Amino acid sequence: MSTKTFTFVATFFVLYFTVLAGVAPRPKPTNDNGKGKGKGNTMKPIVVPINRRGTSKFVTDFLSAHNAVRLRHGQSPLTWNYTVANFAEQWAEKRSNDCKLIHSHGSYGENLFWGDGSRNWRPATVVKSWASEQAFFDPISNSRAKKKMCCHYTRGRAGPDYTQIVWKDTRSVGCASVKCSNSKGSFIVCNYDPPGNYVNEHPFGSLDDVKKTMKKLYR
Repeated sequence: MSTKTFTFVATFFVLYFTVLAGVAPRPKPTNDNGKGKGKGNTMKPIVVPINRRGTSKFVTDFLSAHNAVRLRHGQSPLTWNYTVANFAEQWAEKRSNDCKLIHSHGSYGENLFWGDGSRNWRPATVVKSWASEQAFFDPISNSRAKKKMCCHYTRGRAGPDYTQIVWKDTRSVGCASVKCSNSKGSFIVCNYDPPGNYVNEHPFGSLDDVKKTMKKLYR
């Protein structure tokens, strides 16, 4: 082999391997539809906006319990209000240390409940306890039923938890539940918008509305 031929062949192979070494390897396929795990491509979890004190079942159960009572009185159903629920949560957290039944005196209507730590208090049980105050309320006189002592008064009204649930002008509700410190039980609060239990006003509205409701309750 001549010197020129050898030089040509050697030069050819040097150029060939140089070019081959410079070719980028084909990227490996991924399982994230082309989205890598580098910065800027991190997959964010989907957060479902639910009441922070529970789950969507917590919301559904409280709404169902309230609206079952309102339906018996011919009142329109309530809807869940997340702004009101957030207010309820903040108050519940403030009361978690002592769990005393102290009202927030905010701009919403409010029902409070405390239960011991021996059980998990379901929304239906809580609302039923409030609605049981119906026995202490006389819808004709819009005051305490005769010869019956009610559990407590709010704004001079007997059975205020019951009347707040069925208050005609109330449209929405938001609730929260918190475990008390030192295993003192559970503190539960529901707030209502617009609020009820105004003095000299009837939970069922006008006199005609009262008569209609009375017929439904006692027919």
